Amino acid sequence: MNPWLPALLSLIVPGSGQFILRQRTRGVVLLLTVAALLGLILWTRAYALLAPLVLLVLWNARDAYQIAHGKEPRWGTALLLIGIILYGAATLVTEVRPARLITGLPSVQPYLRSLLNPELFEYPTEDFAGVAPIMVPCVDPLPEPNRAASTNPTLSLSVPCAEVGDVIQVTGDGFEPGQAGQVQWVDPLGTPLRATLDGQLVLFEADADGRIQATLRVPQAVPLTSQPGPGETLTHAVRAVQSIPSGRLQPTETLALVWEKIGETIALAFLATVMGVVFAVPVSFLAARNLMGGNKVTRAIYNVVRALLNIIRSIETLMWAIIFVVWVGLGPFAGTLALWFHTVAALAKLYSESIESIDPGPIEAVRATGAGWAQMVVYAVLPQILPTFTSFTLYRFDINVRLSTVIGLVSDAGLGFLVIQWVRLNRFSSMATAIIAIIIVVAVLDYVSGWLRERIIQGRPIIATRNPVLRSAIRLLLVAGFVAAFVWSWRVARIEPIELIRGAPQGLALAREFAVPDLFTRPTEARAISAPLVVPCGVAEPGAPSDPAITLSAPCGDPGDPLVITGSRLPPNITVSIRWVLPDGGFLRVRSNCCDTDDAGNVRLETTINPIVAITETQPLPARVEITYEEITGPWQLSDTVRTVVRLSIVTLLMALMATTIGAIFAIPLSFLAARNIMGNTPLGRTVYYALRTTFNITRSVEPLILVLIAATWVGAGPFAGVLALALNNIPNLGKLFSESIEEIDPGPVEAITATGATRLQSLVYAITPQLVPPFLAFIIYQWDINIRMSTVIGFVGGGGIGQQFRIWVSLNQYGAAGTAIWAIVIMVWTMDYLSAKARERLV
Repeated sequence: MNPWLPALLSLIVPGSGQFILRQRTRGVVLLLTVAALLGLILWTRAYALLAPLVLLVLWNARDAYQIAHGKEPRWGTALLLIGIILYGAATLVTEVRPARLITGLPSVQPYLRSLLNPELFEYPTEDFAGVAPIMVPCVDPLPEPNRAASTNPTLSLSVPCAEVGDVIQVTGDGFEPGQAGQVQWVDPLGTPLRATLDGQLVLFEADADGRIQATLRVPQAVPLTSQPGPGETLTHAVRAVQSIPSGRLQPTETLALVWEKIGETIALAFLATVMGVVFAVPVSFLAARNLMGGNKVTRAIYNVVRALLNIIRSIETLMWAIIFVVWVGLGPFAGTLALWFHTVAALAKLYSESIESIDPGPIEAVRATGAGWAQMVVYAVLPQILPTFTSFTLYRFDINVRLSTVIGLVSDAGLGFLVIQWVRLNRFSSMATAIIAIIIVVAVLDYVSGWLRERIIQGRPIIATRNPVLRSAIRLLLVAGFVAAFVWSWRVARIEPIELIRGAPQGLALAREFAVPDLFTRPTEARAISAPLVVPCGVAEPGAPSDPAITLSAPCGDPGDPLVITGSRLPPNITVSIRWVLPDGGFLRVRSNCCDTDDAGNVRLETTINPIVAITETQPLPARVEITYEEITGPWQLSDTVRTVVRLSIVTLLMALMATTIGAIFAIPLSFLAARNIMGNTPLGRTVYYALRTTFNITRSVEPLILVLIAATWVGAGPFAGVLALALNNIPNLGKLFSESIEEIDPGPVEAITATGATRLQSLVYAITPQLVPPFLAFIIYQWDINIRMSTVIGFVGGGGIGQQFRIWVSLNQYGAAGTAIWAIVIMVWTMDYLSAKARERLV
């Protein structure tokens, strides 16, 4: 074939030249890629990116020409051009503005400072306060204040009254010498507010004689809607208070509350994991191909179960929590149900994959004896899978502990509930206490579960003693501890199965609305027909109805008289609203949730005349009875919900892409510093290694949903905050994975290169990097997969993307629209799962 023909075809229709050269997959991929990138450029209006797209089309024609010449096809140039377009559009869509990292530093500094000053311990204090009343605003004559001044200590003000914004002087006597304190403004309701001057808190320190001096500005302590009228004033007060330490050092109230929530967090994770295992084990056998491939019925069951598991897993736990909050109410029970539901799906998939990888020999041997399905599972499958099942269960418990720390963002449960409340109240030191507690709890449980998994995988006994009596005693204690922990967790989670039954109608109705996406709609136009109603009779002449399709049983009457409202020739089987309409345009529904027309388009409502429609001096004209409805005026079309979901899905995907890329850029150099074989055994090398590894383990413990709260304050709410939070979470996660890959490289090539006299840098380039590229790329793709899932929910707290819109729709009870978002998330996750799995297969 003339090589110019496929080149010309690919120039006209990208990929067509490759297609006729029997590179069909390559041709289809090129066509779809060019079309998708063109759509992305037009959607973002980033027309400057048309230049690399044109270069990509030209490369595509050259590629077809080279294939026709028999040359090996390559992707390098194409991937570079695709990357330029993707990252250019992603920068615009995700609103990444690096300058905000600098300009937003003052806003985030209180968060950072608070991490160094958590509320852990304190001395009991005794308040020593002086109070002086002040009138705001000034009036003449000035009345006596309704609040008395203190006598010991005493406080004096430079003026008896003031206006908002005035600066006043405060002096006091009789305070504790040498002790510091703060000045407060007390509003008329007795609520103390921190006094300020030019944005700074007003503080003081008593001199050796117990005297104080301070200056403050009168605040706007009373809302504008509650200001006193002309000639009136209100009594405020200035309060100077010293908190004198007394007694022994003790935990703060914040620390005590955090400790209580730590127990709740662990209890929720423990209970959800145990209950998840109970349900996941039988489900996993139904989701294992090698156990369910016997006939068409079992294969159908296998496909249905696998599909359901994938759907449930694709939806983040926080979204399930929202659904269960509607079902059973706000509280730990809803959070536990969400964790349990997701745990069943996740563990069942892991268990089923473990079952599929077992040795088929025992299964065939048991089947050959004529054993049934249940006997085959008990005698041929369970002995092979118990160690792996235990390891997966511990791994899931670790995940559930992390999820329990943020489940409180949508339910009153766990440490996440405290964090979100304290952030909203600007209690940064309290927030820091909770975050530090999360780090410690997750790190400790991560270490313990990792140690247990390692021993199980290696086949080493968990109970090391050989004394049979001691081993039996320890086992008995472990069983007793497990039962006690389960009972305690059940109480802490406030499990009330009756609420599941009581809320079942509402929950199932909600599930149905979620399951039916809002995909198509038909344009409608509001219609209204009305008839006048004179109340009482004789005060005015009845008018004619606006349309003969509405009739009243009487043209007039008195309040309370019976009235039958009839509508005819309306669209059949639609919902209409029937209401009293006043002459000024105001209206009142005759009955709520009314009414539906029948198959012939008729509606009939019996009621009594409402007094609101009576003619009075202030309402001299007759009111009307009106039937309103929506009439379809056009064909079916995509709903606005679909357009919104598609747009936000693209934003979500690009957020995940940007976060993964930024995380990888920072993680790669840090991972070499966190690899033991790279840093060596020198004191400096060990110090850097342990410092970075510790930093990775600590920062990995903080979930992105908590990081987004800080990022939104730093750079503002929106997609950039979500990208920043995910990137900050990706750096330690990828850094740890990368460093472990570096430690597992084959030392042979390194020793060979070093033996030639190569420097450390040359060894890195020629011996280490070629071994690391495949696993690094696989980990990056895996992290991008995770980020897509997380991007769907970080919008709950200001991170942008589809999660933010999902929460808005749920809060507005627009469950059909929210269901559309859920299905979009499922499609995104499934698609990326498939693509990332294929990419990892080729790379690893």
